[in-house]
Amino acid sequence: MSESPERKSPAAQVGLFVLIGLVLIAALLIHFSKGVSFWRSGRTILISAGNVGGLAVGAPVNMSGVRIGSVEDISLSSDGRRVAIRCRIEKPVTIFGDARFEIEQSGFLGDQFVSILPTKNAVPPLQDGAEVIAVDPFNLQEAARSAVGLMTRLDQVVDRVDRMILSASTLKDVTNTLANLRLTSERLDRTLIEVESLVSSEKPVVSATVSNFQAFSATLTPLSAQVGALVTRADSLLVRADSVILTNETNLREALGGLRDASLSVRDITQDLQAGRGAVGALLKDPKLQAELAATLGNMTTVSSNLARNGLFWKPRRVEPWTNTTGYPGRGPFR
Repeated sequence: MSESPERKSPAAQVGLFVLIGLVLIAALLIHFSKGVSFWRSGRTILISAGNVGGLAVGAPVNMSGVRIGSVEDISLSSDGRRVAIRCRIEKPVTIFGDARFEIEQSGFLGDQFVSILPTKNAVPPLQDGAEVIAVDPFNLQEAARSAVGLMTRLDQVVDRVDRMILSASTLKDVTNTLANLRLTSERLDRTLIEVESLVSSEKPVVSATVSNFQAFSATLTPLSAQVGALVTRADSLLVRADSVILTNETNLREALGGLRDASLSVRDITQDLQAGRGAVGALLKDPKLQAELAATLGNMTTVSSNLARNGLFWKPRRVEPWTNTTGYPGRGPFR
C-alpha cells in the first residue's frame, strides 16, 4: 500500500518542532531581557559613576518610570576610580542637561537600572554622545557595615552608662535623692497647711493691712503727680540753665580761664614761699627775721596801746635818779 501524500515525513515534523522551540526560546530571551531591542537606532549617552553596584549590561534605562533604553556597555576607567556606562536611548524622548541620573534598584533585592529624573529643564537637551555624572547607588554592604559600627558604638555607650550612671553608688545616691525629695514635699505640704491656717486665723489683720496698703496707694497718686510736676520744673530749669550756659559760653570760658590762671599764680606763689624766694619767703625761712618781726610787732602793740590811752602828744615823764645833790626841802634820807 502506498504512503499518503498529505502525511508528512518524520524529518519534517522534527524540523517543525525545532523551529517552534527556537521561536519560543527567542521569545523567552526577549521577555527576560526586559524588551532588549535588536535595532541600533537612537542615540548614545555616556554616564560616569563612582560605583555601579550590581548594574549589568542590558539593564533598562527608565525616565520617570518609563523604559526609554538600555545599558549597552560598562567599562572601568584607566585609574580604576570611575566607571563609564554607555546607554542606548531608543525612544525619541528629550533629556535636558539638568536631569538627574541615578542607579536605582527595583525592590529591595531586585535588579538595578539607570533612572533619569527631570528637574527644571533649564539646560539645553543632551545630544548624541553627551557625558553626564550619575549618583552612586545604594550599597547594602556599606549600609550594613555602618549599621554594625553604629551598633558597636551604641554598645559602648550602653556599657559606659551601665558602669557610670547605673552603678551601685549612683543608684544609692538616686535613691537618697528621691527620699530627700519625698521628705521635702511632705515638709512643703505641712508648711502650706500652716500658712493656710495662719491666713485663716489672721484674716481680719490681713484685710486691714490690705486696706492700709490701698489707702497708701491712694495717697501715692497725688504724690506721684507732685513728683511729676517737680520733675517737669527741674527739666525746665535744666533747659533754662542750658540756654544760659549756651548764651554766656564765651564769658564762662573767659572766667574759667581767669580762674585757671589765678590758680596757677597762687601755685607759683606758694612754691616760691616754700622755696624761700622773695621777702615773704625769706621771712618764713629765716628765724632771725622772724624774731625781728615778732619784736617789731610787740613794739607796735605797745605804741598803739599808749596812743590809745594817753593821746597822740603824750610824752613820757623823765625819771631822774636819787642822789645826795638832789635838792629837797625836807630831810634827806642820807642825813
